Amino acid sequence: MIAAWVGDRAIPAAAVDERVAQLRGGPYAARLPHPSTMEGRNLRRWLTQALVTEAVIEREASLRGLTAAGSASRVSRSAALRSGGVAAAVLAAHPLARALRDAVTAHVTVPEVTVVDYHRRNRDRYPGDFSASREPIVVLLLDQAREQYFAQWLDERCAALVRLAPGYEHPADPAQPDYAHHH
Repeated sequence: MIAAWVGDRAIPAAAVDERVAQLRGGPYAARLPHPSTMEGRNLRRWLTQALVTEAVIEREASLRGLTAAGSASRVSRSAALRSGGVAAAVLAAHPLARALRDAVTAHVTVPEVTVVDYHRRNRDRYPGDFSASREPIVVLLLDQAREQYFAQWLDERCAALVRLAPGYEHPADPAQPDYAHHH
């Protein structure tokens, strides 16, 4: 049985079952929802999202000739929160994802006018002279811009490449029977 396809690559349902079993056998097992509940089924769907995202990362990195050794960068807590969801989980867990992020976002820059405006609006955080504050602001804004760019790029690649089998839909897909993402 197939849970999803990433391009022509099949993601077997057994791979999803294995990932669920790893979590259920881990230190946070008691915190996980029972498998027969809506939350338990949506956990399975979320893990499917993680697996297909990992497969997209592997595919795109391979096309670029990237390896996990290409990235020493880490993911900060604030960057993970900005990326959110599956992108954050994959970036935090997989050096290959970070190497791909670094390659995909290498061209991203922050205009000087944005840096100046940020300094002007955040004088409480940067009370000193602009020249003394410029570099940390550039680093902050560049990290944010790259994380945002990569998350959007990854969403677009997943939308183009991923097909989910019934029962493995995204947890926030209103067409799936356990949809519970209400505002």
